[in-house]
Amino acid sequence: MAKTRRFDAGAFSPCARHVPTMIEVLLRAVVDTAVDGIIFIDATGTVTMFNPACERMFGYPAAEIIGHNIKRLMPEPYHAEHDGYLSNYRRTGDRKIIGIGREVFGQRQNGETFPIELSVGEASVEGEPFYVGILRDITERHRAAQQRERLIDQLAASNEEIGHFAHVASHDLREPLRMITAFCGLISSDYGERIEEQGREYLAHAIAGAGQMQSLLDDLVDYSNLGTEAERAFWFDSAESLEHVQGHLHEAIRVSGAQVTCGPMPRLYGNPIRFMRLLQNLVGNALKYVPDGVAPRVDVIARAEGDFWRFDVRDNGIGVEPRHFDQIFEPFKRLHDRSQYAGVGLGLAICRKIVTGFGGEITVSSSPGKGSVFSFTVRTHEEGTQDAHHDH
Repeated sequence: MAKTRRFDAGAFSPCARHVPTMIEVLLRAVVDTAVDGIIFIDATGTVTMFNPACERMFGYPAAEIIGHNIKRLMPEPYHAEHDGYLSNYRRTGDRKIIGIGREVFGQRQNGETFPIELSVGEASVEGEPFYVGILRDITERHRAAQQRERLIDQLAASNEEIGHFAHVASHDLREPLRMITAFCGLISSDYGERIEEQGREYLAHAIAGAGQMQSLLDDLVDYSNLGTEAERAFWFDSAESLEHVQGHLHEAIRVSGAQVTCGPMPRLYGNPIRFMRLLQNLVGNALKYVPDGVAPRVDVIARAEGDFWRFDVRDNGIGVEPRHFDQIFEPFKRLHDRSQYAGVGLGLAICRKIVTGFGGEITVSSSPGKGSVFSFTVRTHEEGTQDAHHDH
């Protein structure tokens, strides 16, 4: 059995018998002032050095630990396993902590257990092995992680509740809206000739308001569903998604004389319905926010950037002032009166939430009167992502 040697207060080596050199004195100063615990044990598991940080961490003075087995600082099951681990390591060389590091639990003098980040190194002096452990108390880190998990659970529950509320509110409000729209339509068709011009104008405003409310309810449900619905993810062709969007927007494209073009488009992995909604919102905005008398032009460009696909949706619209770049992605944020441009202010907020679900980010580059470029990224996946393009 290796002889146990107490760490000499005047030297760094656990078995030094000489006048300490300047380097040894400096190293001893480092050990004594280190924030992390530093502990030496010999081949039998006996503690030979216990620095002040260890004293603060475990609550023991060094004199009560040095010369005793390190198991004294371990709760079960580590206490019972330690001698067997050292014996097995000396016999087979199989490492579980040495040179690897891991999270374990320590036990303070008062019996309290606490999490430790532990790394262990091996050395030898005069042919005798010893082990150096560096310990960090990660109690606060664990508490923060637990708090984060609780907050995530609370947020998930809150989101689910909000989604449920949106569905209920949407269902309950749609019926009176349908009644308002239907009866206003009946009044307009059956009594329109008897109503003066101002009355017909009021009626038209009522029908338009009901339509806006219907659109708002639809967008609210969509927005609340994002992140709460189960993901239906699979491989899809983003070029086909854009073709479907152009089909949905066919009438707006025809009436405005718009031109929509795209370059090579990749295959992506994710929810294709959400991706199509993302493109439809961005292209639809590009068709809507143009100066009077200007035919919209929309270019969709995709290119690989590291672990992401980057998509740029360029337009020749009215543009956005830089001071509004962050605001336009907030729910219900509108920069223009509804009399100028229709909408409820949720389109870009929905876009940002969809892009976040794809593991990316969305930004805008623009200036008033010079069009805009809405850029978003989608995280790539290994299978079939890098080599699948289609030209249109």
